[in-house]
Amino acid sequence: MRVIDGDTVQAYDGATNTRIRLYGIDAPESKQAFGQKAKQAMIQLVANQVVSIQDHGQDVYGRMLGTIYLNNNDVNAIMVANGMAWAYRYQGRLIVPEYGPLEQNARNEGKGLWSDPHAIEPRQWRKANN
Repeated sequence: MRVIDGDTVQAYDGATNTRIRLYGIDAPESKQAFGQKAKQAMIQLVANQVVSIQDHGQDVYGRMLGTIYLNNNDVNAIMVANGMAWAYRYQGRLIVPEYGPLEQNARNEGKGLWSDPHAIEPRQWRKANN
């Protein structure tokens, strides 16, 4: 598995390469504050590991939307709990409601990107920087 950034990986199953966007989370962009730290956190979690992936369909870019499990642990949730990603919201609603309390705890504890009181969501950062 190759880590592209904090919320995108490239998986190889022996026959095909599949780009996977982690479902329900939004990690900082590579050039954004904490972007490289989020990527490194993902590398530490999944590099050279055997994982399972729950398929949630495709995004508008044709990438698989997936939840990655390592030893039955939800890697997407771990990224949120460690302050390396936001719990993704669409029209103000959490895509994965279980990630909301994990994000709130990370915020309260100042973990990862939440150590910056002015952390900017990737969606807003992209609008300002593209």
